[in-house]
Amino acid sequence: SSMDVEEVGKTEDGLSVFVDENALSADHIVVFNRVKPHTDFRGDVESGLLKMMTIGLGKHKGAMYYHQAAVKLSGPRVIRTVGRAVIRNCPVALGLAVVENAYDETAIGSALLPQNIETEEGKLLTKAKEIMAKLPFQEMDLLIVDRMGKNISGTGMDTNVVGRVMNIYTPEPEWPKITRIFVRDLTEETGGNAIGIGMADFTTKRLVDK
Repeated sequence: SSMDVEEVGKTEDGLSVFVDENALSADHIVVFNRVKPHTDFRGDVESGLLKMMTIGLGKHKGAMYYHQAAVKLSGPRVIRTVGRAVIRNCPVALGLAVVENAYDETAIGSALLPQNIETEEGKLLTKAKEIMAKLPFQEMDLLIVDRMGKNISGTGMDTNVVGRVMNIYTPEPEWPKITRIFVRDLTEETGGNAIGIGMADFTTKRLVDK
């Protein structure tokens, strides 16, 4: 693959829509992604097929541009409008959506025609939130996290599980309420990447050294 993109149109908010040149040269595009709660924002669409059409097909240029736009327009608004424009202007044949359960096992696999992606993805997101991993208590004085890392979540610790988002344009969730979070170590797979450690209150020298 490459990072080369073409502009294929505009959203109703006037945002440029960027799409991978390799994808545009294909006869058909099949979009594939997990549908799950996003770690940075809340909405009726979060991480899924529309996000893949926005951040995925948009490559590096699109990802930077849309993340900046989301500060003012909101993540769900950007993802929804850019996804619509991609479906309207590109040869999207279908979307393959997967929902995983609390054990990272595939619980649902759904093939969606382009005209159904927007509405059906919202229903799948509702289901994903119902069956995702959760802590057994709503209120805790202390949560001890054995390991965090990028292979567990893009934010090291899943914000939807630990109840801390710490994002300027997303309110903190009501539950769970955790007074202190202590992270003991990093996963081997994360390769020293400790992004998300700022959500913790305490950690170890071992983690810092890694």
